[in-house]
Amino acid sequence: RWTPLREFIALDNLVDMARRLDESPLTPLIVLAAYVVGGLVVIPVTALIAATGIVFGPLVGGMYAMSGSLLSAAVTYWVGRRVGRHAVRRLAGSRLNRITRRLARKGTMAIAVVRLLPIAPFSVVNAVAGASRIRLREFMIGTFLGMLPGIAATVIFIDRVAAAVTDPRPATFLMLIGFAALIVAIAMFIHRRLAKGGAASAPQE
Repeated sequence: RWTPLREFIALDNLVDMARRLDESPLTPLIVLAAYVVGGLVVIPVTALIAATGIVFGPLVGGMYAMSGSLLSAAVTYWVGRRVGRHAVRRLAGSRLNRITRRLARKGTMAIAVVRLLPIAPFSVVNAVAGASRIRLREFMIGTFLGMLPGIAATVIFIDRVAAAVTDPRPATFLMLIGFAALIVAIAMFIHRRLAKGGAASAPQE
């Protein structure tokens, strides 16, 4: 934000750069590196996923987004483990640490739930998980399961938006509206189920 880097990591610049490199054999490595760097400087992972979907389409973009998200998660998890709880606590705050300590006792599915809920930025959650007792295997599997619905929805939605822009027919817009309504309905359903489950399992203080 406060350095010339803000121009380099702007979403439009990232998309333009990816388009120029689309034919390069190094493109997969460049995309993965972008996710790692983005995670380290706390660029919203949703923005990176959206940019990936715009450039590479829903299928290839979805695979790139999942691979990049997992690699970024592993790197920032490792950073959190290296710097330790005290440093991560200053970054994340006590509330997120309390939530993570509770989730650490529940395993893979708890990590997936964290990914589905807007608790904190992607990179912050990764660092807190690394500084906690959560095992890497459980963390990575839970991250995959939790990120899969959001990545699929994002890249498909972006693809439908692009289709509506390039082919602005009523049928295209109806498909876009229908898909958006489906995403909202599923998100509301998941949120309510998780909220009920959290209230039922919350310890009494």
